[in-house]
Amino acid sequence: MTSAPNHRQRLNGSKAIAISLALIMVYACKSSRPMSTKPPADTTPPKKEEMVTQYDPVKDTVVLVPRSTIRVDTIKWTEDKTPPIVSDEPYEPIKPKNELAQIALLIPFNAMQADFVSEHQDPKLNRFIQYYSGVKMALRKIDSLGLNVKVSSFDAEGTGRSITQLLAKEELKKADVIVGPYDREDVEALASYGLTHEVMVVSPWLPAFTNETENPFLIQMFPGLNTHAQAIMEFIRDEMPDKKVYVVSRDNPTELNRVQLFKKIPGVMPEELLVKDKSPDLLNTNVTDLLSDDKGTIFILPYFSKTDETFVNSFLRKLHADTTNREAIVFGLPQWIGYTNLNPNYMESLKVHLSTSSFLDVSDPEYQDFRTRFFNRYHIMPDLNAFLGYDLMMWLARQLTAYGQEGLIGQMDGTFYGFASGFDIKPIFKSTTGSSAEMNTPLYYENRRIRIIRFVNQDFKLVR
Repeated sequence: MTSAPNHRQRLNGSKAIAISLALIMVYACKSSRPMSTKPPADTTPPKKEEMVTQYDPVKDTVVLVPRSTIRVDTIKWTEDKTPPIVSDEPYEPIKPKNELAQIALLIPFNAMQADFVSEHQDPKLNRFIQYYSGVKMALRKIDSLGLNVKVSSFDAEGTGRSITQLLAKEELKKADVIVGPYDREDVEALASYGLTHEVMVVSPWLPAFTNETENPFLIQMFPGLNTHAQAIMEFIRDEMPDKKVYVVSRDNPTELNRVQLFKKIPGVMPEELLVKDKSPDLLNTNVTDLLSDDKGTIFILPYFSKTDETFVNSFLRKLHADTTNREAIVFGLPQWIGYTNLNPNYMESLKVHLSTSSFLDVSDPEYQDFRTRFFNRYHIMPDLNAFLGYDLMMWLARQLTAYGQEGLIGQMDGTFYGFASGFDIKPIFKSTTGSSAEMNTPLYYENRRIRIIRFVNQDFKLVR
């Protein structure tokens, strides 16, 4: 719109003067700079007695500064009449969601530069090659979904010096999440960095270990023995409530203490089966008398070390031989899948169940599709590690872009599973001797998603 001036009659002198004064007052009131009532700053130099010394970290020296510039923290004691908090709700680090989710991946053994095709492929190296290839498959999917995620990958050689050098990189300083590395010492060093800088650290490969320092920025993806014990006992309580339950241990303090982990679930009252027999075939061990219940008997063998494989196989053999018409069911741990000497016939007849944090359903059509795409890209079939790498990266991308850092320790979808793993991140607190514990900061967070599988028809099948 164009405005045109109005043609008015000339004013006489007295009216012109009055109107001029009125206009001056109007423009003064409409000034874009309102008048300030704040008194002018005191430019008087501070008195000498008002100057105090303070350390200046920039100049790395002690300097004189006005006392008025020193911020003093004071404590004011007041009576709190509310009862103490006794909730175990997790402490959540407060860091808002970024528009761009940044992930740093520290993967060892030069896996990013290694080639699948090699005459002397190191099995340990191949594990991480598969994992990293699964990550790259996930990145392609993330791009296709339009998720605003940036992943920076670094080769972590597994030495303390290399971790120190990596932490100086800008990508790690900007990261919302750092995934890795492999060695426990490096994970602990990185966890300390995460606590100091409020960066989430995800340990994807090591079994969960106990931190001495409370750290709400550390997530361990593989559950500890306590979580496996809870999952096994809850399954028995829900699916096999009428059966007799024994927890097997040999006569040593470590295994005797381990039994206590299986006695914490209400509704199940397991008994301890102490094996003092040290003969290779357990000839002096009597299990026949334990199989007197018509409803069946359950034996839990909480063994996970490779050195325990011989004992596990001997016990299964003994139990298989002594079982007649009575039902015997054995529960074990996920490491049994890697045992090479367990007799599959014993496992079949004893209905062996295992708790595990990862399992591939080969009948899933999406599993077949992933295998095809993976093979077309890398000319080799994916193993479990490739699926684990894919699952973790997809979960991180979705949670970070939807909820920020807090999405990794809350906002869990209880029905979601990836190809091989699920995610249910819960806080782990220090054990307390009292009847209740005040809310405190967790030692770390742990993925407590556990599945139960059973050996049937010469293969493991998912039962929960």
